[in-house]
Amino acid sequence: MTRRTFVLGAPWALVSAAGCVPAGEVRPPAPLDVRPASGLPETSLPWLSLRDHFVATVGDHAGEGRPLGPLLVLADATFAPHSRFPLHEHRDLEILSIVLDGTLTHHGDQGDGAALPARGVQLISARDGIEHAEGNDTDHPTRMLQLWFRPRTLGGAPSYRQRQLDVGGRRNVAGDDAMPLRCDARVEWIDAEAGERVPLVVDRGRAGYLLAMHGSLRLGGVATLAPGDGAVVGPGATAFTADTAVAALWIDVAL
Repeated sequence: MTRRTFVLGAPWALVSAAGCVPAGEVRPPAPLDVRPASGLPETSLPWLSLRDHFVATVGDHAGEGRPLGPLLVLADATFAPHSRFPLHEHRDLEILSIVLDGTLTHHGDQGDGAALPARGVQLISARDGIEHAEGNDTDHPTRMLQLWFRPRTLGGAPSYRQRQLDVGGRRNVAGDDAMPLRCDARVEWIDAEAGERVPLVVDRGRAGYLLAMHGSLRLGGVATLAPGDGAVVGPGATAFTADTAVAALWIDVAL
């Protein structure tokens, strides 16, 4: 399936992630660029299965793709039991890892030996440089997301943070005081029950990206996103409705 662009129906005023739309203000319908998982670059190794939503970093497709503002990489990866990347270096990147299923193990000079369960989040600001590796030291598969953001300022001492997300509603993942990103971006985890409608608003000069992590949803009443599918959301207002119990990732970035 190829990428599809939709422009949704009549405009309406909605509650945004940042707060309430002022009374009487009408947002235009948000354009959508749907990215089915089946059309994304894929890397399949005996120990790793990975799809890249933006710039690919490994495999035959490395270097392909385009960023979305400061968001360079969104990789949806599943590690086989007892497998991991070799140690490797990063510099001047904000590296956000989110565990969807299983347990992610982390090794290196930041957060060495950390084990993150499902709904665990890790943020490394690589700055002057880190050496690390992620993987799975358990007997069961681990699915995780890794996002790379381009920072606005370079250099400085690396930093490591982590948090555990509660279940239900909208939860800050990164871009707040507890998990600050050195770029204009914020990331949320959204849990929705079957039939629940979740509003999304994108301001001018920004873009959003919605990823269906678990469950199926209908975006704007037009596009259906199955697990692993994503969609770029342009400025304006839209909403998604959960077909089943859903966990979705919402990323809002400046362009």
